Amino acid sequence: MSGGRYIKQAIVAALVEHPEQEKYKTRAFSGENLQQMMDAISKETNQLKKADFLSPDDDGRCLADTPGFWKNFAKVLEIVTKAGEKFTMEDFTKVVGRDDRSLLDSARENGGLAKIFAADVWQGRYDEMERLWFKVPVPSRRDLFRNDGQLDPAFKRSMLAAENREAPEDTLAKAGLSASDIKAAFVERGNYEITSGKLAANGDYFRKDYLLLPDRDGDTVFIHQGAWDKYDDLVKGMKAHNEKFEVADFVRQVGSRLSIVARAAEKKTLHKVFTAEHWEGRLPDMLQLWSHVPEGWKNGTMTARDFDNSYAEAESRTFSKNANLAGFTGKQYLLTPLNEGGTPILPLGLKAFWENYAECDKRLAANDKLQVADLRAPSGQMGNTILMNAVKFGHFDKVVDISRKSGQPVTLDDFLSKDKHGNSLLNILADRNQLSLAFSPDLWAGRVDDMKTLYTHVRVNDRTQVDIMQCEVAAKQATLKMQMKDKFRLKPNRPGGLGG
Repeated sequence: MSGGRYIKQAIVAALVEHPEQEKYKTRAFSGENLQQMMDAISKETNQLKKADFLSPDDDGRCLADTPGFWKNFAKVLEIVTKAGEKFTMEDFTKVVGRDDRSLLDSARENGGLAKIFAADVWQGRYDEMERLWFKVPVPSRRDLFRNDGQLDPAFKRSMLAAENREAPEDTLAKAGLSASDIKAAFVERGNYEITSGKLAANGDYFRKDYLLLPDRDGDTVFIHQGAWDKYDDLVKGMKAHNEKFEVADFVRQVGSRLSIVARAAEKKTLHKVFTAEHWEGRLPDMLQLWSHVPEGWKNGTMTARDFDNSYAEAESRTFSKNANLAGFTGKQYLLTPLNEGGTPILPLGLKAFWENYAECDKRLAANDKLQVADLRAPSGQMGNTILMNAVKFGHFDKVVDISRKSGQPVTLDDFLSKDKHGNSLLNILADRNQLSLAFSPDLWAGRVDDMKTLYTHVRVNDRTQVDIMQCEVAAKQATLKMQMKDKFRLKPNRPGGLGG
């Protein structure tokens, strides 16, 4: 250990009136450490910092875990502040020393809670302080502020005012409502409409601050199924007032209670959180939030494939605003990326294109029509081909139209191609109950064997969607018609031939 560290420990021990401070002094100024101590004094880098109070000594004990630390906390805070540092929630909750204790435990035992929950410790960081508050057991919280486990209203109000924020309880009071009224709006047989009406009458709405108000246990309104039943309305109402849930809101955990995204998984409503409409223009945030969803939650109402589909729709909503689908002049525009760098996002790969396919097709000249080959280009963050996107968007019938007009077939390989989750285009069509489109007889004229091969890849449970025997007969008839058409197609007169 360096002499500088021993000196700091001796100073800290004296500062916090450690019961064994003499031991630390003796160690720092012992003969064997004297030269190191003198070298350390000569350096200017030995200013006391937060780590000097929180780091364990040679015996694995934390000097801060003593009654004297809390008695002299004001002095400690001043030193830490002068060093340009701040105490954080992690500092108070992580294990210090060797007894699996945290500074929060030490504060509870040694009368230090009031010193932690003070304005000078958390200036400009109310939200972090509130999260720490709910780490304190309810009995200790009640003892401190006598407010049924909640922060003292005056203290909360002053902390938020310092950040130019108004306490949600104060804004609610203007409409004659309380935090309890907000919660009651979402319980079974709650009074959502009445509460909404009272807010509207006061020019207010279900603000984010109201919805995220923690109760005594740290739960928000999203513990109730009623809040998820009204989720779309709540988000749209917030959007109308330029508010939205951020990623940090979804993953914020108060005390030991579940975060909003975890609560959504519990209530089987993750699909509501990841509704494409709510993430338009916020694609990186949508991906970031999804990264917080553990694999075990990706089932039921929101699988990884469901997320990809929702993301693709959000992507389409985001980029279709910049796509000139009503005024483009040629096919090349549809194949030119709308973004710069990264994975190309093509107009042809947007859901908006396929929803307006008929009008877009009219804009293309006869010699500039779309080909099936064009649909094999990749488009979008999910790495799908345009063909795969079209199928996932539910527009395979338009793909069939392009195939018929261009004379280019959708091949066996196209149908068996897979997305990154291993789902084949064929199976996705089956999941959408559109398998019959894949076996349209005229698409397989001249390729009956390929059609029969494709059928062998249809899952057994999906085969009721297709009468393969009937399709085979019809495909053979289409083949004969095609062959007869080619055989009797009029040929141009040869020079010198018979004429009138």
